[in-house]
Amino acid sequence: MVGGVPYNVVQDTSADTLSMWQMLSLTLCMAGVQFTWTVELAYGTPYLLSLGLAKEWTALVWLAGPLSGLIIQPLIGALSDRCTLSLGRRRPFILMGGAFVCLSMVSIAFATEIAQLTAKENYREMTALGIAVFAFYTLDFSLNAVQASCRALIVDKPPLVQQQQANAWAARLSNLAMVVGYFTGFMNLVRMLPFLGDTQIKVFCMIAIAVFCITISVTCFTQHEIPRQKPDDRDDHTEDEEDSSHWYDTFSYIWHAVRHLPDPIQRLCNVQFFAWLGWFPFLFYSTTWVSDLYFRKHPLDQDDPNEWAKGTRAGSFALLLHAIVSVISGIILPWLIERRFMSMKTIQSLSILLFSCVTLSTPWVRHVSTATALLTIVGISWSVVLWVPFALIGQYVMVANMDEDEIEDSEASTRTSRNQEEEEERELLDAGMVLGVHNMYVVFPQFAVALIASLIFRLVSWAEDHDGGAKKAPTSVAWVLFFGGMMGLVATLLSRRLVEVNPKNMRDIKVWQMAYPVNDASDRLSI
Repeated sequence: MVGGVPYNVVQDTSADTLSMWQMLSLTLCMAGVQFTWTVELAYGTPYLLSLGLAKEWTALVWLAGPLSGLIIQPLIGALSDRCTLSLGRRRPFILMGGAFVCLSMVSIAFATEIAQLTAKENYREMTALGIAVFAFYTLDFSLNAVQASCRALIVDKPPLVQQQQANAWAARLSNLAMVVGYFTGFMNLVRMLPFLGDTQIKVFCMIAIAVFCITISVTCFTQHEIPRQKPDDRDDHTEDEEDSSHWYDTFSYIWHAVRHLPDPIQRLCNVQFFAWLGWFPFLFYSTTWVSDLYFRKHPLDQDDPNEWAKGTRAGSFALLLHAIVSVISGIILPWLIERRFMSMKTIQSLSILLFSCVTLSTPWVRHVSTATALLTIVGISWSVVLWVPFALIGQYVMVANMDEDEIEDSEASTRTSRNQEEEEERELLDAGMVLGVHNMYVVFPQFAVALIASLIFRLVSWAEDHDGGAKKAPTSVAWVLFFGGMMGLVATLLSRRLVEVNPKNMRDIKVWQMAYPVNDASDRLSI
């Protein structure tokens, strides 16, 4: 490994810029990935509960998310970096992971039918639940593999001048897919497309498979990758290069980086840790909360399977409005920053505070309409979560990588091609380190939320048993959301310590670098 990057990494420099069609076809894969995630977020918990899973165990099922994010994403990144197949480095993993995604979705949709064919009558219910849980774990791991490969491909293909544009298109398509996904989940799919299945979850999974396959196929068949040369085929390779490209180097690199984070990045990661302690309860249990409120007003009829679908569609409709607001605010808020009405630091603090106020009020909400309105408002905060932290990371990386000559040279376009490549390599080194550490601060809260949510469910269940299960008492899910609100308040306070720098102000950059030097940068980047 040379300079922290695996040797002989192929960069496609044949094209100056990507056309609009090339940009869309490259980033379309992220729409398919996001649409598939909406199936799990909108229907995962209610579906498992309908199969007989105890509510306190649902939190442990969602350990699949942090496990897959912590293990699969860095591992797939390292393996794809060394892939020497003629198809390229990223596309083989997209296609292989995509196959497992489709198999997982089929298993989730037809878990009951598979159990009826493979298990004895007394064990069919337990078998169906086991198949669904295993399928959700497989879906998380395989979808994370596809997502990691798609993001790497989006970094590989565009030239440096189009990196920001490519990632912006990926975000737009992801948000649009989220809106379409929640809208699809809200509709009565069984009535509209009865030939795809007799339940809402079956039809939704079949639609998701179709969308996923189409989007992934467009990206894979329209993007050409330069195959990575095998070490044995190179005339200039050395034994040191071969010995330094082990699969575990990625984990060593991230672990070393955790111990040497610059202060501004550490502050941002601290905010993210507590913010995601609040967000994960919302992501996993918001639809369940709305459904619980619906069923309190409309008691569930066990003889009518459509009753369950009505309750889950109420939750999906709330998330649909939430997604629409997220898309709109994602357009308006950046405009406010460009016009200097607000800073990113202020927007970050206000968005977390808004989220905290909403989730702290959930135990006292009794009507589905009120819950829907609150989830819709949180769409503003969600648009900031997907944007500001990554904007700040890019800001820190850019400033930390600038040397004295680059600060004084404001005409970046006059640099030679070689200088641009050196800048890109240096930035990618820092970006990989920062994003790897940032992912850890996002992943670890999921483990904590899984355990804390399970404990809250048990405590509320014990309290309801002793209180006689009063109808006016808050649902157990509401108290999990309340916990998320408290963590959001901590994140709000920490966000006031975030550091922001204007990359267009050379004097501001010099002051930032003197105030927050990157210690031992050369040592960190040479792992």
